[in-house]
Amino acid sequence: MSYANSSVLFGRDRQLTRRFLVLAAVIFVASFVVYTSFPVYEGLPLTFLLIVPSIPIMAGTLALVSAYLNDGLLVSALLPVMAVLGLELSLGIWLYFDLVPSYDPAGISFVPLLITVAFGIGVGVAAVGAGIRRVVAHISS
Repeated sequence: MSYANSSVLFGRDRQLTRRFLVLAAVIFVASFVVYTSFPVYEGLPLTFLLIVPSIPIMAGTLALVSAYLNDGLLVSALLPVMAVLGLELSLGIWLYFDLVPSYDPAGISFVPLLITVAFGIGVGVAAVGAGIRRVVAHISS
């Protein structure tokens, strides 16, 4: 069996896999726009607290739905990674144009750690989503 045809990695339905990949690109753009527009939220502390975690929570939820509907491990793991990449790109733009005075939370080595954690969360959520689908199918049969 070829890895390219593996339903565990890429999902059972290729059309649904493509839709979730487009959704991953949308999450990247949304993450980039939300995190780049931090000055808009400066005067609104409650809104800031609601906006900042919304993208990762949405990405994790969509990864769970993707795994439940299609079993694609890599596709589900890609959704949270794209949210982190949007955050990192916006932070890079902020640092490049000196919009944030010397903001460097843990150095450049923090970026691969965030991507690795997001990938791990995506894999964990994918396992949970696929497991839930199997349990529901077993109970309903």
